[in-house]
This record gives sequence, structure tokens and C-alpha cells, in this order.
Amino acid sequence: MEIFPNVHEISSVFGDRYIQQYLFVGDRVVLLDAGVIATPEASILPHLEKIGIAPSRLSMVIAMHADGDHHGGLPAIKDASASTLLACHAGDRALIEDPERLYQDRYNFLACDHGLGFSREGMVNCPRECKIDEILSAEQIIEISPGWNLKVWHVPGHSDGHLAIYDEKNRAAFTSDAVQAGGYPTIDGKQAFGPTYYTVDAYLATIQFLETQPIDHILSGHWPAYHGAEGRQFLTSSREFVETFDKLIKEYLSNRRTATLKEILYALSPKLGSWPNDAADFLQFALYGHMVRLQQRGLVRSAKSPLEYSLV
Repeated sequence: MEIFPNVHEISSVFGDRYIQQYLFVGDRVVLLDAGVIATPEASILPHLEKIGIAPSRLSMVIAMHADGDHHGGLPAIKDASASTLLACHAGDRALIEDPERLYQDRYNFLACDHGLGFSREGMVNCPRECKIDEILSAEQIIEISPGWNLKVWHVPGHSDGHLAIYDEKNRAAFTSDAVQAGGYPTIDGKQAFGPTYYTVDAYLATIQFLETQPIDHILSGHWPAYHGAEGRQFLTSSREFVETFDKLIKEYLSNRRTATLKEILYALSPKLGSWPNDAADFLQFALYGHMVRLQQRGLVRSAKSPLEYSLV
């Protein structure tokens, strides 16, 4: 689907959700995100063929952040076009290049201390190592054609090296998963699971940064397109979720001497969204980020054996 002149959205279904990549076609051809390992063959390469673009014309694929449904398809892109540069931010490079590092440090790092994490089952979507060719930095300019530039933004929170791309000509921000409102939607408009930001202060700073930019359109990795006031509300609701989560954690701990991360997670999940009960585990990353932040502010303490939290 062409969303602006020479800007295409490539959408496919992943489980019960959409995943969306974006293609810029000018003197250079640039793709944002690569989906899972099967996405290039199933969706991206057929779309290129449909619009008459040979894979070898794809000059760069930007992995907007480290997650299997956003960078898992990079090796398949490289198989189709060895000359295509694979790019990301330095903060996510190690996770993107090494699936084992991605699993241990991003999806399963809470297993030892908190008994939370995910099985390796999902790693089938990101099974292959890949080498990043180019590191992108904040405010870098990518010229698509004379007079048409993309600006690179560093927008951490969901990951340390999360990027957004700003299309100056169309006043459009391509945010991938940088902001997440109240959670991820399913294809029928329900809630799949809650927000998955990791570092709370960085996530809030990203929301504030985007609110100050001249954005008329927000295009993301899983959410519908938002225009004008809709985009501003998307950012506002993202902040409101963080504030509500903080409030509920403090209220919950005020009625208990101690609680484990898992106990807090399962107690608060139904109060934060209408996703299925078995999707509560996706909140573990945001919850851990909140607990770290509350400890840093001197509001919460933790004690090991088992690792439990309490108000100061």
C-alpha cells in the first residue's frame, strides 16, 4: 500500500497481530524493519516485485530495534541481495547480530532471580546470526532523493538502541515500537498484550521528545496509522499507562509487607488491560523497569532469597 508518494507500507499477519515495514523508493531504496525470518520471502520481496524494484536496488534495511519480529528477516534480505546494507543503532547491535544474546539478555534475563521469562519457542522467528554493516546515530540524515531526506532519531525505552525515522517531506514519524499506548493490538482491534518498554525514564523521555517534533503522522510497527490529534493522543495515552502502572505498584505494595515480581505481575495485569490472562507475562519487562526506577528513587527496597520488594 502506498501511504505517501513513493512510500509504501508492507503489512503482514504475525500470529494475531499485524507487523508493518515501510519502504522508501527514490534514488535510494530504503526499508524500515525486516519482520521475522519468513517475512522477506512472504511479503517484502513480493512487494518489491509488484512495484518493479529488484532486490539489488534495496540499498539499506534499517532494523529499528532488537526484536525478532523486526530484525529476524535481515539474513533473508541479505540472501536475496548481498549488496544491501543492514543498519541499526549501536545500542542494539549485539542483540541483533546474535540470536542467543537476544534470548538471554532481552527475553529471558529475569528467569534466574524472578522465575519469569520466555521459552525458546519464539526464537524460531529469529534463528540466524547476521552482521550489521552500518551503525546509525541520532540526527543522521539519509538522503532518498535530492530534496527528500530521512532523519534518524534515537528513541530508547523499549530497547537501548531503538530508532525512529522522520520523513521531513511528509512530516511523518516512523516509530516502530518506540511508543505503545496501552498495549499491542490484535488484527480485530482487541488487546494482544501490554506494553513492553524496559527502561521507564528513557521511555518517558522518548514520548516527550516526540511530542515536541513537527509530526503530522505516526506510522508504527503494529498499531494503526495516527494522524494529527490522533497521534498526539497516542503519545498521551502512552504516558498515562506508565503513570497508572506506577500508581498501582505503590498501592499494591502499601497493603503488603513484601511481594515478588511475579506476584505483583499477576495481581496488576488484569487492572492494566483487557488482554488474555495468559498474556500477562509480556508485562514483566515494563514491571521490572518500574521496580528499578522506584528503587533508584528510594521508594522501594528489595531483599533476596527469594527476591521480594517492599515499600521503604
